[in-house]
Amino acid sequence: MKNLKCDVCHSDITTAINQRSYMHVAHRELCESCYEELNFFLRPIIRTKQPFNYEWFDRLVKDSVEKAITRGKWDIR
Repeated sequence: MKNLKCDVCHSDITTAINQRSYMHVAHRELCESCYEELNFFLRPIIRTKQPFNYEWFDRLVKDSVEKAITRGKWDIR
């Protein structure tokens, strides 16, 4: 059994099933609720980007996850 903690909210992920109860994003493990908050945070930003660029998207995801880890929460605007 693998014991995991969410890197953002530090909650225990008891039933660790990859891509179901936790997500591996930008070399970090996120619980399902933090992953949903990441998507909620990024969705309006991504919709305004024209033309879409995958390098920009990867950098945005990594920076957003690192900011959330240092603050311990998501900075929803």
